[in-house]
Amino acid sequence: MRTMLLTALLLGACGGSDAPAEEPMDDQVATTGDEVEADAEPAMEEPEPPPPTGPGQLRVNVTVGGQAAESATVRVMDEAGEVVAEGAPGDMFSVESGSYRVAASVTDASVLADTPTRELDGMATVTPGETAEVTVEFPVSRVLIEVRRRNRPVARWQLTVARENPGPGEEATEFQLEPSREHVPVTPGRYAGTLRFGGQQIEVNGLIFQGGARMTVPVNVD
Repeated sequence: MRTMLLTALLLGACGGSDAPAEEPMDDQVATTGDEVEADAEPAMEEPEPPPPTGPGQLRVNVTVGGQAAESATVRVMDEAGEVVAEGAPGDMFSVESGSYRVAASVTDASVLADTPTRELDGMATVTPGETAEVTVEFPVSRVLIEVRRRNRPVARWQLTVARENPGPGEEATEFQLEPSREHVPVTPGRYAGTLRFGGQQIEVNGLIFQGGARMTVPVNVD
């Protein structure tokens, strides 16, 4: 009896449980395949290289009514209006690369009686080592003035006129017209001025010279 009780006690003390031992919990949270990785930092953009610099060439041509004109003066100006080069039509100017204003003045009254100044529309762009070429174009109207008093022609007269409201980049100058058998080339536009004849002086307005036209313009006085 004592032997059986001792055996039972030993079996109770040494017997184990069949339940598996619990594993420690992992502190990290499990991730799934649907989770998005953190955004990568954007790549640094490389700075644009500075524009090339250096001298280039600029040639300026001048035309009157589509025909090349040599009796003119050409000016090349920076964006502030400072003259950086001056010469004749067709001259090659060496200037630093960049953008320039270009103006031309007709200096021969037989080419355009009003000897106008006109600026190129837009800017001339010069690239290092390259040649840029631009053309300043002058329109032309050819007019023949006929002065009549009481429907009779006046033989001797002088008409001093100037163009009204010149456009951007243009300079209008006062000039004189006198009796002529030939049509006189002038810049198209609207003109006003003073007519002198026989000791009289009369204001004249509303003279319109059309571009590309060859026209006879009557001026009637009382």
